[in-house]
Amino acid sequence: MDVLTASLSGAALGLAGGLAPGPLTALVITQTIRHGTAEGLKVSLAPVLTDGPLLLLGALAADWLARWDAVLGLIGLAGTGFLFWIGLESLRAGPLEVEAGAPPSGGVVRAVLTNLLNPHPYLFWVTVGGPLVATAWAESTLAAAGFLAGFFAMLCGTKAGIAVLIGGGRRWLTGPLYVWTLRGMGIVMWAFAAAFAVDSLGRLWP
Repeated sequence: MDVLTASLSGAALGLAGGLAPGPLTALVITQTIRHGTAEGLKVSLAPVLTDGPLLLLGALAADWLARWDAVLGLIGLAGTGFLFWIGLESLRAGPLEVEAGAPPSGGVVRAVLTNLLNPHPYLFWVTVGGPLVATAWAESTLAAAGFLAGFFAMLCGTKAGIAVLIGGGRRWLTGPLYVWTLRGMGIVMWAFAAAFAVDSLGRLWP
């Protein structure tokens, strides 16, 4: 995995995660509606605070298990299932709901707790993100840095973009363009799932 491939892979996964409806996206929306764009932007940065230990754990686990191809193959199949599920959710998703009641302020703390209590980041970094970071790291430090930079830039950037759009108007999030963009990312997730499946089956049955 060279630097460009790693960076683009991270960016694609980050974009899909940033667009996907979920607890953190809902919190970005409600905090923006209640307290303004600046508060929504703060909430959008929560993954930077919470995902560091998770990605380190996932990468270390993948590196340690690299000697057992069969185990990595099973983890890869779990990642395949997770990516397929995320893609299916994206294909089924409708426009975002932006009229829900909002929580009080203190959005950063709430966002960190929301992300820590959400099972998706744990599943992602153990089954998908961690192994990809470990693979990129085996190629070069720059490749691993490129993956992480692309991922977090798109993940947090997309959440921040949602806050800005809601602060200035919500047509894009409640219209067909958002839905079709999300469906396109769902297909991208299925492409990643297929690549994971091929790699994992190759490890199980070389």
